[in-house]
Amino acid sequence: MQVLKSSAPELMKLAKARASRSDVGGTATWQYSGPGRTVILVHGFRGDHHGLSAIAGALPGHHVVIPDLPGYGKTPAFEGEHNLESYGSWFAEFVQGFDNPIVLGHSFGSLVVAKSWEIGMRQPTILLNPISTIQNQEPTGRISDLYYKLGSLGSFGSMLLRSTLVVRVMSMLMATTWDLKLRSFIHNQHHSFFSNYSLDRVVLEGYRAASSSSVLQFVQSAPEKLLLIAGSKDLIAPLKGQLELQRQSSAELRMLQCGHLTHYETPYEVGLMVEDFVREIN
Repeated sequence: MQVLKSSAPELMKLAKARASRSDVGGTATWQYSGPGRTVILVHGFRGDHHGLSAIAGALPGHHVVIPDLPGYGKTPAFEGEHNLESYGSWFAEFVQGFDNPIVLGHSFGSLVVAKSWEIGMRQPTILLNPISTIQNQEPTGRISDLYYKLGSLGSFGSMLLRSTLVVRVMSMLMATTWDLKLRSFIHNQHHSFFSNYSLDRVVLEGYRAASSSSVLQFVQSAPEKLLLIAGSKDLIAPLKGQLELQRQSSAELRMLQCGHLTHYETPYEVGLMVEDFVREIN
């Protein structure tokens, strides 16, 4: 099927033109109509469905589904803790609402998907920038630890968590493109949606789950059909971890010349890899 070659802003506009919102078991879900195989995209930490919509735009031949994770966007928070047990159980149940989908998890979404493997989710899976090292053991993770500890300090912490200055610094560290127009777009996306969570505890609990876990913990439960897509310049999910994940899973690893924001910087290339994967398993 056709994969559209265009920039993230243009692909997001194309996706919006075929999008509709529905509630699937209480989860706010955006569905992008198409005639082919259903592909469910699971977004990363602090984001919502907007972040992956450029990939939906690149795949007009498929029915793409992007839920807002519980506690983010339009989906209500869990009553209990926002840990991987809660997210994995939620996703294993969410997938059952669709007929034989392919699943793609980006960043924190890779942990959500991997945890659902333990619960019995066996759908063909793509992990995009998978978290394959323990983040709080990395140099950047120790800085993040301090930030989120400060973020738990009442009203000051709440203000810090949503600080536009901090969000801009995070965005600048993750973006690797030299295209100034695209960098500006990425920053605007993060300012618009990176703090789109319902409660401070959602992001604080989610950070604890994200920073203390790795897909490697769940690799023994991985489905037979598994593809890894990584960014060679990724500081959040570094190459050493991707190579170890490939070794332990025996999955194919495909590299993109960018960092952690493959969904913004290289959505067309990601779309091609998704299409290749669909073709191989059909």
